[in-house]
Amino acid sequence: MAFGKYAVDYEERINYDRLRKERVQRVKKQMEKDGIGALISFDHANIRYLTSYYVTTPMRNLESQLTFIARTGEPYLFGGGTPSETERRMPWLEGRVKPGISPPKIFAKDSSHLLVKMFIKEIIRLMKAHGVEKEPLGIDGTTLQMIYAEAFTKKGIKVVHGKPTLDEARWIKTKDEIELMRITCANSEKAFADIVDAIKPGIRECDLVGIGIKALYEQGDDHTEDLVCCSGYNTNPYGWSFTDKPIRPGDLIYIDVDGASYQGYMSCVYRTFCCGKATQEQKDLYEECYNMLYSAINAVKAGNTTYDVAEKWPDSPKYWGYDSWGEVLPYAVGHGLGLTLHDPPGISRVVMNVGLPAIELKEGMVIALETYAGKRGGKDGVRLEEDVLVTKNGCEILTRWPIEELMECWIPYK
Repeated sequence: MAFGKYAVDYEERINYDRLRKERVQRVKKQMEKDGIGALISFDHANIRYLTSYYVTTPMRNLESQLTFIARTGEPYLFGGGTPSETERRMPWLEGRVKPGISPPKIFAKDSSHLLVKMFIKEIIRLMKAHGVEKEPLGIDGTTLQMIYAEAFTKKGIKVVHGKPTLDEARWIKTKDEIELMRITCANSEKAFADIVDAIKPGIRECDLVGIGIKALYEQGDDHTEDLVCCSGYNTNPYGWSFTDKPIRPGDLIYIDVDGASYQGYMSCVYRTFCCGKATQEQKDLYEECYNMLYSAINAVKAGNTTYDVAEKWPDSPKYWGYDSWGEVLPYAVGHGLGLTLHDPPGISRVVMNVGLPAIELKEGMVIALETYAGKRGGKDGVRLEEDVLVTKNGCEILTRWPIEELMECWIPYK
């Protein structure tokens, strides 16, 4: 992070006008490449990408808010509580904020429902207004994809899957997006700092999760998923949850600050700690996990592929003591990061084994890489993760919480 996170008058930081314009430009360019005339998306991340509007978590499953964009125009927002007030607060959407729709998701059983017909009519009206009614319409982020597709098809509109176009547009981060990714990763450091201060015998996994979430919101995050916090016997085999288990002396604790969102952009960072002094066996396990992670990170650079990264990881589930890859799917993986926690590309040995194509890493991509060490039947497990920006000659590690050695917390003795 080159600068502070808040707006000031003495230096340029995040240029939000540029951020919004470049995101829309990337989508329109990809639409042209994919031969799509218009897109509608109910997905909260894509609504934010195109309009900067934040869909609150209770409203995301309702599918009453969406964005529309024609390749020949600017994005519209359907929703916003009181549209006139939303437009006042978001002047870049002037004339393009409309009421949210009465959610067909709740009421409609098929494409003949009145609410579906009303919605279809409005979208076709917008397509005609922008001269793209004879071109394909992409639909993204709805559980009613089949109903909407049928309804549009009846009106002569060809429907295509819109998610790949939006994914492709979002893969490469702009200058301002990269700075937002740096900030969200920096925010995770405050969460880890407060958690480390709190680790001691008797505190529970759920307490540490609460401490981490509180720290994230104090740093200005607008949303976070539940943190993963597993300790002691909960660290092996690998899992991703938290319980009311109290921390005990000698426990390893792995924590994931995952889905912590600053202005929409998410971090995903695992670290492992020890309550008290670690044994040599625990330190060795930590080193194993660290080396597994960094062997993959060292393979990240523009021009390499997802296969180049995954090949650095164990080539058999037997490494962890299992016969099936299905038992160890998340043990060594990578995924894209941005406005969602799990963006393309996916990186793993399993992806390779099933024959999915390798994806070229490009400058400006942000990916998370995470590994696990812990043999089947063992007492302990270690999980580590870094978020990295793909660069021309390698990568920039965006996550800076110390990782080289197992951090020991609560040391009341020497």
